[in-house]
Amino acid sequence: SLKASLVQAKAPVNFSSMKEAFSPMVIAFGIFCMYRGRRFVIDAITATVAESNNSVIGDSTAAAETLEQTYLDWSWTFWLGETIVMTSFVLNSFEKRPNLLLALASVPSLLLSLWLRGRFWRYATLLGFEGVIALLVVLAFPVMEMILESIVEEKMRKVGEKIRAHDARMKEIFRRKNERQKGGSDS
Repeated sequence: SLKASLVQAKAPVNFSSMKEAFSPMVIAFGIFCMYRGRRFVIDAITATVAESNNSVIGDSTAAAETLEQTYLDWSWTFWLGETIVMTSFVLNSFEKRPNLLLALASVPSLLLSLWLRGRFWRYATLLGFEGVIALLVVLAFPVMEMILESIVEEKMRKVGEKIRAHDARMKEIFRRKNERQKGGSDS
């Protein structure tokens, strides 16, 4: 239906426009996997209950079935979804997306999602670490730029002195050569 409406509108369907539409769907699938990975699981537990009346000959036991709810805060489905979402966000940061970039982004995402496991404090630790790195970059780069600028300025001053000295030598050589030619042509 979408393709038919695009054909009727005479809009070109090319691979790059399909990739742009595919990216949000992949992220949505990853978030759905994360949602499905965190859920309540109902376990049926069979427990034995002893009769309270011990006057009966022999030990008679009755099996009773109870239901227990367990909350899964992490599962392999959650891990898959978290990996898909991380990889998709990394890939969306780049304009061109070669297959090598997909492989290079998937491996750290797999390992990082195994460590994070959907726990808030691990995410907070990661964001804090990124914040410290950003702060260091903001503080260190201007200082490094000033140091590099002074080093380059000093080097340029030395190069300038050498160029001026070479120019003075060349002018002196040229002047002597002209004097010899004038002195030789006067006689």
